[in-house]
Amino acid sequence: MDRISELFSTELSAVSVEHLLLCVGLCFALSLYIILVYRLVYSGVLYSKRFSLSLMVLSLVTSVVILAISSNVVLSLGMVGALSIVRFRTAVKDFMDTVFMFWAIVNGIICGAGFVLISIIASLAIGALILAVYYLGRISQQDLYMVVIRTRDDVSFAGLSPLLAKAKIKSCSSSGGFEETITEMRLNNKQLNSLRALTARDGVISVDIVAYNTKTGL
Repeated sequence: MDRISELFSTELSAVSVEHLLLCVGLCFALSLYIILVYRLVYSGVLYSKRFSLSLMVLSLVTSVVILAISSNVVLSLGMVGALSIVRFRTAVKDFMDTVFMFWAIVNGIICGAGFVLISIIASLAIGALILAVYYLGRISQQDLYMVVIRTRDDVSFAGLSPLLAKAKIKSCSSSGGFEETITEMRLNNKQLNSLRALTARDGVISVDIVAYNTKTGL
């Protein structure tokens, strides 16, 4: 019984309970901020809540590991040896997911090392920069669309709009007095509305716009 009490007293003298709670609490709050930034800049098809939870767990586990090995040299050497034989085979589909995983790990390392002010300032600054670059890019960037226009054979395709004169034509077919032209174009919201208005023109049967590889959609 005395031996067990001695072990507990040794552990508490190395890392206090207040220090542990502060480390875990700060890491938890910052990991929520990382998840929020990830949710705001996510541009995939299906948002994964499991991946967001993984970011939080990854950050918390890393902070606890760093907190433990920082007070024990023998444990740190053993941890390095144990982690060196672990192989992670899960493929990360988006490189931005890798960036946020690395951010979560670094957040856990800094919190576990006890650099409270650095962890707060760095996380807030990184998140603000990511959001600024992302939303500025959305405002200025033209997204890529596939535009399918069906007209009568006697209608000039390029004459319908100045935008179509510069379009990259991918396919063109004629049948039964009608012509279908498939183009690839980079458009902003104003240009999209201009193409939608072509359906009111005489001789235009339909205008189909397909968004792919875009952040804003239609």
